[in-house]
Amino acid sequence: MNLVKNIWTDKDIKEFNDYILILKSNEKDCTWEKKIVNTKLDCFGKTSFKAKQLCKEIKKGNFISFIEKLKIENHLHSLLIGYLISSIKDFDNFEKFLLKYVLTIDNWASCDTIKFKNKNKKSLESLSKKLLLSDKCFVKRVGINIYFELIKDKNYVKNAFDVLNSLKNEKEYYVNMCGAWLLCELFVKNRDETLEYFKNNSTNSFIINKAISKCRDSFRISVEDKELLKKYKRVD
Repeated sequence: MNLVKNIWTDKDIKEFNDYILILKSNEKDCTWEKKIVNTKLDCFGKTSFKAKQLCKEIKKGNFISFIEKLKIENHLHSLLIGYLISSIKDFDNFEKFLLKYVLTIDNWASCDTIKFKNKNKKSLESLSKKLLLSDKCFVKRVGINIYFELIKDKNYVKNAFDVLNSLKNEKEYYVNMCGAWLLCELFVKNRDETLEYFKNNSTNSFIINKAISKCRDSFRISVEDKELLKKYKRVD
């Protein structure tokens, strides 16, 4: 099927949905992926790889038209839309489509498809604040994910700690896991400031303990620091 189009019509979308059925793996692989991703959506097996390949072609044409037309009905649709939205250069359009997309997400993998590279940092932080106000687990997770891009700039490190502190009473597993990953990444990139955060913070114990575990598993952290971090593990 030709995936490079000037405009996507309803007919094109129907043909696309028929076409992607041939990409589906065997039932065993699909069932395994569905369990790992923990989604209610139908999985295709190696869905992320397949979505990236489709994205490369669709991006050559009017992919905004595709985003506007496609209704998310399976996991491949979801990942594909996430990848395509990440490619939108105009921030206002990026935010418009992202705010609609996050409301459809029901799993961690779709959250993590969205990339924030080459976006205005102040605008990204403002967007993060909007998302973090949500009571929806995966919307909030995307809000945290933005900080993986922002902390590449040391000026946003303190703000990232503030976000982690705001999760003091967070109960959602996928939000807390994302917070733990962020804290681990902060330690890798900003060791001294993050060590001080481990000493004095107001986030929840799950985030602290899971971040320490992830740091101790990381090849980017010294053996000495892995031992040092053990003293900050909490016992509730």
